[in-house]
This record gives sequence, structure tokens and C-alpha cells, in this order.
Amino acid sequence: MSEKILSRYLSFGSAMGMVVGIALGVLPSAWRVEWLLPYAEGFAKLWIIVLLLLAIPLVSTYLLVSLLHLLQSKAAGKLALCGISIHVVMLVLGAGVSILFGVLLLRVTPPIVSGWTVTTVAPETTFTITQQLSLLQTWIARLIIPFIIATLLFAVIINFFSSLKQNIVEHTTRISKKLFTGLRYVFLALPFSVASLALIITMRNGALLPGIAGVYIAGVCLVLILFTLVQYAAVFFFGHISVKQFFRDLLPSQWVAASTCSSLATLPALLVSMKRMGVADEVAGSAVPVFVSFFRVNLLVANPFSFLLLSHLYNLPIELPNVLLFLGLMMLTSFGSPGLPQTGNVYSLPVFLAAGIPLEGVVLLKALDAIPDVFKTILNVTETAAVTSLTVRWASRGETVVPKLDPQLPV
Repeated sequence: MSEKILSRYLSFGSAMGMVVGIALGVLPSAWRVEWLLPYAEGFAKLWIIVLLLLAIPLVSTYLLVSLLHLLQSKAAGKLALCGISIHVVMLVLGAGVSILFGVLLLRVTPPIVSGWTVTTVAPETTFTITQQLSLLQTWIARLIIPFIIATLLFAVIINFFSSLKQNIVEHTTRISKKLFTGLRYVFLALPFSVASLALIITMRNGALLPGIAGVYIAGVCLVLILFTLVQYAAVFFFGHISVKQFFRDLLPSQWVAASTCSSLATLPALLVSMKRMGVADEVAGSAVPVFVSFFRVNLLVANPFSFLLLSHLYNLPIELPNVLLFLGLMMLTSFGSPGLPQTGNVYSLPVFLAAGIPLEGVVLLKALDAIPDVFKTILNVTETAAVTSLTVRWASRGETVVPKLDPQLPV
């Protein structure tokens, strides 16, 4: 199944699953659909556990290969180091904008959307199975941070052994491809999981889910648009060309991004846009593929808002250490997230779980990402172009050796 067909299946299937789940959840009690509740929760929890068992090693393998390539590019020259530094600043700024926007939006959100619960009241045997699945999910959550720390340390150590690095990259890439293939098969059940979760939440909270979905979609799209405008402001003040020319030359690439929802698919169009902006071919051909492959600023813009919204819905305390943990892990994993539609969302699931957010809510919101995915991809492409523009201007202050970076992708 091609990526395009899979993406359409997941988008349409998830939408239909949510409609079916809500419809079953609002049926009158005379229909006696309550018996579906324990089975729906058991299926949803089991699906999420299988997803995590694939997602955590997949994140680690992809992050390892990405870090090894980034360490190589960092040592390659001034241009790459400058681009990575500017991107990190954008990540921090994006997280700040997202948190500020989320706090302001939730203050004006009606209190009726809070108190979202997934607690099960079911027959004893089914409840025991559900408890066991929840316990297993909790133990899996404890593995996330050690996995990421071990990956970081291993990448730094292996970087000093050039003779071993290439073999490790090749073996890790093969493992990552197999895990990704397994993940695609697991994602085929996403519409059924969404239907189960929508049924559970609707039966316990009434017909609130459509309103929550509207708040999420509108909020995420608005914060993504807002930070896309920040990219234009950065080019206006610090770019190597006028913001008018930047807007005009980048527009074709943004149309490609909106139509494909894949950052990687926009690479050819983006290279043409960079050439029109006056970026030298050797600079665009070496730096832009690396930036497109590894820079995912949308994760630090959309996900902090989702974190705040889900914390609000589940009545979870928003504490500074937990927020910093979430942002730190999200920043690290953003360098190891593929620019692919829909399935790229799974790379953020372990981070939400490590921060104490119930994954049932995360999966349900991520299933609504068909529209936000358009704005996420536009933001990623715009940020790549803005970082390149700022890098060219900064590097032109002195004599620059243009690095020849390896844009090879692990998957």
C-alpha cells in the first residue's frame, strides 16, 4: 500500500470511526449498547500497547541514525552548525508561542470540556483485564526515558569510532525499516481504535466530543499559522532577501506541501525556490536536504498545545518540571521524526506517555490531524526556507566552507 493510499485510508477511516463511535455513544439506553464498553476499552488499550512496543524502539533507531548524521553535519562546517543552531532557537521559540497560545485559549474555553475521563466501570473480570493492560502500559512508559538516554549516549560514543559507525547505521536502518513496516500494519486498525475510544468517551461524557474536536482542530491550526507568520518576521529582520521576495518564491513549495502533507515530498520544489531566492546551488544542494530531512519544528508548536489541552481535559496538574520534561523529550525526538503524513504522529506518543498524558486521548486527537497536517507541513517547509535564508546571511559575514552533507534517510 502506497503512502498516499494509506494516508487517505487513515484520514477517512478515522473520521468514519469517530462518527460511528459518537453515534453509538449517544444512542438511547433502550438500545443497551453498554455491553460494548468493556470490549471497546480492552481493544483500544491492547492496540495502544502494541503501538508502543513498536514505537519506542522505532523512535530509538531512527533517532540514533539521525543523530549520527547530524553529528557528521555539525563537524562538516560553519554553515551546518549555524543552521542547526538557528533551528534549535526556532524550536524553543515555537514551544513558547504554543504554550502561551494554549494557556490563553484554555482560559476562555468553557469549563464543560474539562473532566474528561476514561475510567472504566465494567464487570469484574473485564475490569481486571483492563487493569492489567493499564499496568503494562505504565511499565512501558517507564522505559521511554532510559531508551532515549541510552540512544543519545550510544550515538555520542559510536561517533568516535568511524570504522564501526557505517555498519551500525546500515544495521539500524534495516531494523528501523522493519519496525516501520510493522507499524504500518498496526495502523490499519486505527479507525477501529478511534471508534472504540469515541464510544468510551461519548458514553461517559455525553456529546462533548465534537466540541472538543472543534477546539483542538481550530487551536492547533491557529497556533501553526501564527508560528508560520513568525518565520516571515524572522526573514524580514534577519533574512538575506526581502520578505516580499521570500513569500513569492516560496509559495509554489508551500502549495506542494499543502497537497502532499509530506516535508520530504517538497524537497525538489524547495530546491527550486531556494535557487530563485539567490541561494547558491552548492549551498542549497548540501544544506537544504539535511534541513528538510531532520527539522520538524511543527512538533514543538502543535504538541505543547495538545499537551495543555489534554491536561485540561483530564484535570491533570500542569507542573513546570513535567512541562520541561515534555518539551525536552519532544525536542530530542523531533530530530528523529520522518516527514511522512499521518504515521509520523506515532513518534510523539511515547513522549506524551512519559509526561503522564493518557494515550487514549492522544490517539483520539491525533486522529483528527487531517486538516492540521496541512498546516504542519507548510510550517516545516517555511521554517526550512527561513533557516536557510538566515544561515546564508549569517555565514556570508565571513569566509564559509560549504559542507557536503549526506542527506541519506534511515527510512
